[in-house]
Amino acid sequence: MAMLSAEELYIFDTTGFLVVRGAFTAEEVQRFRRELNRLTPRSAGYANTERFDYLATDNPMFAELALDQRLVARVRDVINQPLRILESYALRRHQDSVLYLHGGYAELLDLHSESISRDLSITHTYHDGKLYCTYVKTLIYLSDITSQEDGSFCYLHGSHKANFPILRPRARQGARMSLIDEGFPTLADVFVRAGDLLLLNEALMHGTRHKRTAGDRCLLAFSYGPTFLCDWRELEAETADLRGQGYIDHDVEEDFVH
Repeated sequence: MAMLSAEELYIFDTTGFLVVRGAFTAEEVQRFRRELNRLTPRSAGYANTERFDYLATDNPMFAELALDQRLVARVRDVINQPLRILESYALRRHQDSVLYLHGGYAELLDLHSESISRDLSITHTYHDGKLYCTYVKTLIYLSDITSQEDGSFCYLHGSHKANFPILRPRARQGARMSLIDEGFPTLADVFVRAGDLLLLNEALMHGTRHKRTAGDRCLLAFSYGPTFLCDWRELEAETADLRGQGYIDHDVEEDFVH
């Protein structure tokens, strides 16, 4: 039985995301926050942001949440393949943090020796009445984000179906690559409340505004894809001799198939 209505599928297909209002209760939000407070974060690699990794493999509460049908059933409607978890983490951002735009269906992808114009990990298509996306993220918001100053989610209209790159050509022309800093005609914002769920096609170019307000901006993220996908990294033998012939390391999330 489909979880998403025909209208919701239309919105996800045409915009690259869908917001489900009030998917989680205030009590659940507080429970998730308390559990995060028990965990040890690391720096996310950009300013004033903490990241909590491996939620689905290291924490029983979040392992259960990763299998919650409010997430999985909706994801299944836009992947339509046997599923696995690709990644699971939380971000807790503070004042003066930002996450610049990334993704974009036609943006150039830098490899070791060349740049290519198609990232197959975010390929998506439509066939016989169904969407087939390969990389879908579910964002569970644990904070109210009601203005740009709160660090709102932002995106470029239609970028999940783009045919032309925008960031690299702008850089070659001497323009700033960040479309957040100077604005862009098709840049738009999404405002949410704690407990809202955002279902995201990772092919959409997205990021967040600069967070100017006090307090935190906290969310949980669970990414899903077909079971045939693996982690995005170079051939193990080229970098670490298969981790001492162990073949598997902690970077790999638990798989699950239904």
